[in-house]
Amino acid sequence: MALAKRFKQNPGNTAICYYRYSSEAQRDASIEQQREAAHDYADKKGYRIVKEYQDRAMSGSRDDRPDFQLMLAEVKRLRPSYLILWKTDRLSRDKLDSNIAKALLRNAGVKIVYVAEYLPEEDEGLSVFMEAVYEGMAQQFLIAHSKNVTRGLHYNAEHCLYNGHVTFGYIGKPNCRYEIDEVKAPIVKKIFNDYADGIPMKQIVDELDAAGIKSVRNRKMTINSLEHILTNRAYIGEYHYGEYVRPNGMPRIISDELFDKVQEMRTKNKRGGKRKEFATTVEEINGIEDYWLVSKVYCGYCDAPMHGLSGTSKQGKLHYYYTCNNHRKRTSNCSKKNIKKDTLEAYVVFFLSELFKDSSVRIMIAQKCFEYHKNNSENYEEYAESIKASIADVDKRLNNIMKAIEDGIYNETTKQRMEDLENQKEMLNNELLTIETRKKNQIQLSDILKYIDTIAFDMKSAESRQMVLDYLVDKIYVFDDKIVITLFYTEDKRTLEFSYLDEVISNRKLIDELLDGENFYEMDMESPEIADTMLKSMLGDNQDFFA
Repeated sequence: MALAKRFKQNPGNTAICYYRYSSEAQRDASIEQQREAAHDYADKKGYRIVKEYQDRAMSGSRDDRPDFQLMLAEVKRLRPSYLILWKTDRLSRDKLDSNIAKALLRNAGVKIVYVAEYLPEEDEGLSVFMEAVYEGMAQQFLIAHSKNVTRGLHYNAEHCLYNGHVTFGYIGKPNCRYEIDEVKAPIVKKIFNDYADGIPMKQIVDELDAAGIKSVRNRKMTINSLEHILTNRAYIGEYHYGEYVRPNGMPRIISDELFDKVQEMRTKNKRGGKRKEFATTVEEINGIEDYWLVSKVYCGYCDAPMHGLSGTSKQGKLHYYYTCNNHRKRTSNCSKKNIKKDTLEAYVVFFLSELFKDSSVRIMIAQKCFEYHKNNSENYEEYAESIKASIADVDKRLNNIMKAIEDGIYNETTKQRMEDLENQKEMLNNELLTIETRKKNQIQLSDILKYIDTIAFDMKSAESRQMVLDYLVDKIYVFDDKIVITLFYTEDKRTLEFSYLDEVISNRKLIDELLDGENFYEMDMESPEIADTMLKSMLGDNQDFFA
């Protein structure tokens, strides 16, 4: 009887209902079934339902369920007489959370009634006892269920099965391996290829947004969602879950080479990137000195990477060097001397300038670029089909809304949804038009040759210099008397003695001074038109040489 004195029920016959469903994969009463049973119960008892709350696919072990918290916050304002639940475990499977919630409800004058569990109303003591039994059973179920779920998740991970983790570009089904999503996989490929081609992440996100493409959670694409895609090793076939890592556990979408290239570019594009990592002074960290050869230069004696280093002379002047990592850390017997930053960079700039004077090299680069573009342009068709599939899906949804309108269902929600879908369709059509325009105006080999000629001798430009370095130079090995440069696209190694480089660079500087500062390289720059003539003269009648 003590409990009855503490509890004072709100007057009247008003009731609220709370429905919860843990997961579509569990054997449990659905929200709709719970609602139907609650309404039948209310009709029989003569209760008037004033508000309903529901949490779909939310575990009863969690207390952060949105509608559960909303219900607890609103009971003092609504002051219903009853809360109708399917069973005791709908409120919570955790006994402590359940008791806290019940205390809040009862303090607000709300009596809890259950549809599918019998509690004798005439004997309050027995009712309280049986309610405690039901709660104990729910707690026991939670413990057993947690063990079963954990065991099931480990089994799934061992066999590379879907574990409930949704990944953009894949379709996951219970008890099955992941499958490639034929609509979204081309979008993944395009994201990786665009980033590898140097397109900024913000631009990629804007283009995806313009095309109406949503994230894996059906939200607007963001830099973070794009970052997650670009670093996800699932796309190269790796299955990850907790401590489980299974090569070839996922169907592959992109190549290892493309993935590695993207990771390298991400490292470079980070604020500071590798250069900040290797910086040794405040001035370097703040960007006063740019060690732009880092990640390309290696010690010729021990093959260790070289990085930036600064030191102050007795006169207080700051000097900058490239130094062998092993030599500096004394992790080996390497005796490689430090080399002045300006000197090494001048050698490399000279080499890049001379390299681009070689017409055959420029044609080789243009050919490689053209082949890459041609191979990747085939993705236009695949990406276009993906956009068309999305348009078809939007059309289907619009047709469903039109049928609802014909049946007399038209309200603000229907109107807003139709406007959203029409806007999405317009964005998709614009993206499709863009793709078709790109297909019709594909780059030709001669276009690439002309572009290369415009940057060929502008090695003073940091942007052009970095682009040439990234695209052409594999590694630069630095010795005490020479540098050896290995290039992409060829097994050829270029060896340049310091004595030769010093002499040539000195003569070039003298010529520049005699010409009143005019750059020697710019004076003998070839006109862009010469590339076409040069190509035709080399090919002769064999016009399909590059086909």
